[in-house]
Amino acid sequence: MKKIMALCDGEQDYLFHMADYLGKRDTFPFAVHSFTNTAQLKKFADSNEIELLLIAENVYEKTMKLPVRHTVILNESGNEVGEEVENINKYQSSECILKAVMNSYMGSHDGIPRRLATGNRMKIIGNYTPIGRSFQTTFALSMGQILAKNHKTLYLNLESYSGFGYLLNREFTTDIMDVFYYFNCEREKLAYKMEGLVQSVNGLDYIPPVMSYQQLGGITGEQWIQLFREIEKISEYEYLILDLSEQVQGLFDVLRECCNIFTIVREDGIAEAKLRQYETFIQSMNYEDITAKTKKWKLPVFRRLPSGIEQLTRGEMAACVTKIVEEEIYGGKSGA
Repeated sequence: MKKIMALCDGEQDYLFHMADYLGKRDTFPFAVHSFTNTAQLKKFADSNEIELLLIAENVYEKTMKLPVRHTVILNESGNEVGEEVENINKYQSSECILKAVMNSYMGSHDGIPRRLATGNRMKIIGNYTPIGRSFQTTFALSMGQILAKNHKTLYLNLESYSGFGYLLNREFTTDIMDVFYYFNCEREKLAYKMEGLVQSVNGLDYIPPVMSYQQLGGITGEQWIQLFREIEKISEYEYLILDLSEQVQGLFDVLRECCNIFTIVREDGIAEAKLRQYETFIQSMNYEDITAKTKKWKLPVFRRLPSGIEQLTRGEMAACVTKIVEEEIYGGKSGA
């Protein structure tokens, strides 16, 4: 049973928008209940234990005596109210409010319970090619968005310089290194911290990648694998899409964890030479299992590629990747 988070605000449009945003997050660790007035809230609290209350400033005083374990006030005036109660700006994005609420909650609760695994093993899909300018990231993002139509899917970009912020025209204040901090130092809080770190594009969840390759260099392949297994335990993700690069320490160990590996190839002398050297090295290191799970794909020449990440489920690239997903991931069973 999930613990209860109550929302209370007389502004119905605001309240329903926030409740809808939280309700659509499959991994959100609370059952959300919404109330447009304090009378409804008090009646509900008489027979239900409320773990977390998010309440508008103008009605907070009417609920001060409610048996709620943790309260966060949606501040409207700019002047903090409530003694030792967290105040956050009401008029900011739902995403920012979620991050602030979860950070506040985690800061006051040490014994945070772990989510239970759903029982279905998360499938890890690797994307890696030794060939540059191969459309690997476009391919991986398209695959992730297509899978996300029917499955809970997480995308992680582990390239040296992903350019993700520029592609989305966004500035990230957190990234995958924040996940590693909680994984290493406060693992019991990771499930809750993930809710504030995970973002979404066209239904595909992602964690912002690192800004510099130097941050990737300090993480071993075994640490990546342990993190992936922890994400599997605490979340409901069915697929994890990895966009990999040589900068990942223990790259071949990470590839070994993948159910499927996709390698984009090109038909030119330099590309073929790089691929041959890569495959020869794999064989010399006795990583034949990587070869067995790898599918090499030569993408067709696309007349037009989508102008933005959000359009990757439409057009020629999407049609190509959809066919690959159905054949290689679903095994010929559409939408499996």
